[in-house]
Amino acid sequence: MKCQFCNKDRVDRVFYINWMGTVYQVPVCADCLQKMWNQAAATGKTEEFKNYTGWWPGKRDPRHLGDRAFPEKAVPGLIRRRRLAALRIRLTEAAETENYEEAAKLRDDIAVMEKEVCTHGN
Repeated sequence: MKCQFCNKDRVDRVFYINWMGTVYQVPVCADCLQKMWNQAAATGKTEEFKNYTGWWPGKRDPRHLGDRAFPEKAVPGLIRRRRLAALRIRLTEAAETENYEEAAKLRDDIAVMEKEVCTHGN
């Protein structure tokens, strides 16, 4: 996709503008975006520019705020909840196939895990 203003091949942002019911795509490169910001700053319209585009110099891209998808502390709680969800699915399947011994064992395992989750606060 090319920048609508300078026709460079590298586009950093794509804005969608609704003009009279028709949605237009406006691809913009970083240089042109910076020029537009400078023009807005020169005319005292930086707040309007921020509200309109959702961008300003120095704004972090939300995809790059952290260095990991999940903090280290959240991982054990996530693993426990996923195991609990898997056990509940297996319990439902065991009950549907009338495997009551397996269902009773799974029910007990779920009860133990739920106590563990409540105790740890995750």
